[in-house]
Amino acid sequence: MVWGGIGYYFHTPLVRITGTLNSQRYISNALEPVLLSYLQGLVTAIFQQGKTLPHVSQRFYVNHQIELLPWPARSSDVSPIKNLWSMFAQRLTQIPSPATTLDQLWQRVETV
Repeated sequence: MVWGGIGYYFHTPLVRITGTLNSQRYISNALEPVLLSYLQGLVTAIFQQGKTLPHVSQRFYVNHQIELLPWPARSSDVSPIKNLWSMFAQRLTQIPSPATTLDQLWQRVETV
């Protein structure tokens, strides 16, 4: 699992999450160490979650004063990062020799 975030004028570093993604790993590997540091410098940030991420208690967002963009009940997935992931995957497929291990793949991800 790879997690990343984008904004108008920034992007977060990519975060490699090993094992099954659950709410605790999501919080301890991505939200607390990466997202919070980026949001602290922004006055009017609104965080848009992906639909496939694990459920995180509203208490986490309230405690850290993170405003969430609400998802309508029957909305299409309009996450702007989907386009970025698609471009990223395309660039990975253009590398001539395929990775044979997760570590090799991660090294290539870090250079794309």
